[in-house]
Amino acid sequence: MPKLKSKNLIVVAASENYLPGINALFNSIDYWKIDTDVLLLSFRLPEAYLNRLQGAFSFDVRIVKSEGKEQVRDTAIERFKLAVDFGKEYETILLLDADMYFMSDEANLLFDIASKGFIIGAANNMIINFGEEHQKHYGVNLGAKEYPYPKIHTTAPIWLSPQDLDWFDALYNSRRIDSFDDFLLLNILGIKMGKDKKMLVLPSYRLTNIHHFSMKIETGMLRKGDLVLSGTEEGMIMNHGKFWDENYYKDLMTVMDGYIKNEGFTKRHRERVLNSREIMLEEFLKYAYLCKLDLRKFVKIEWLEEKLKTIDPINK
Repeated sequence: MPKLKSKNLIVVAASENYLPGINALFNSIDYWKIDTDVLLLSFRLPEAYLNRLQGAFSFDVRIVKSEGKEQVRDTAIERFKLAVDFGKEYETILLLDADMYFMSDEANLLFDIASKGFIIGAANNMIINFGEEHQKHYGVNLGAKEYPYPKIHTTAPIWLSPQDLDWFDALYNSRRIDSFDDFLLLNILGIKMGKDKKMLVLPSYRLTNIHHFSMKIETGMLRKGDLVLSGTEEGMIMNHGKFWDENYYKDLMTVMDGYIKNEGFTKRHRERVLNSREIMLEEFLKYAYLCKLDLRKFVKIEWLEEKLKTIDPINK
């Protein structure tokens, strides 16, 4: 094993179609000086890209090449096993998706908090009642017929210490449920194992655009000088989304236009929503193209390169 450069570890898995996202993530780690090593599970990422990663940054990048044949199973599922296998060497582990990028250095504080034995996750912004049907489905007895759970969290990001890697191990070793719904299974296992008793769940719009919270009227992104804030003027920590996919980008407004209409919002409100979407795209472009590893050296995405020309130099 190579000598560790950091006491922290990020675990992330990526396939070739996520190369733009993983490039933005690596550049954002460098940009914000996140104190971490990175373990990358590569599912057929181009060799030219992997070769450039080695030594491109001051932080250590470990690459594990998947020998699997099925993308989801051999990335989304296997990353939990890698977190268990490699995470024991570290004080803190952070599980990420390949379409996430940092927007501040506040992650360093969250690493420190998690190293003390806390678990930190992102709220899913819903309450699920893990009632009898759920418990039977997952083979878990929570000791009550009705179990409404206020700490529902997303699968990533999750910060934790090695003492809680048994949680990831239990998930990995559980019998496969349907299409391996790691989100619900991870939550219900966390309850059963008492992980929720040491868990801090942060607002989703500070960490991930789940349910479009980073675009909604109250919580969508805004700029104040050099700062990117939520609508409640909290600092952004991370963001999440396939911003290199033009259909994903367009569909964000398709969904939000329905929301605006249903809630009776005005044209002015829609402009705020559009502005939030553009801020997210601009931030993604900054990390994907304007940092150490320029995405144009590895793949050409014409619509993004056209958008890149329109970025205000101040925001670069």
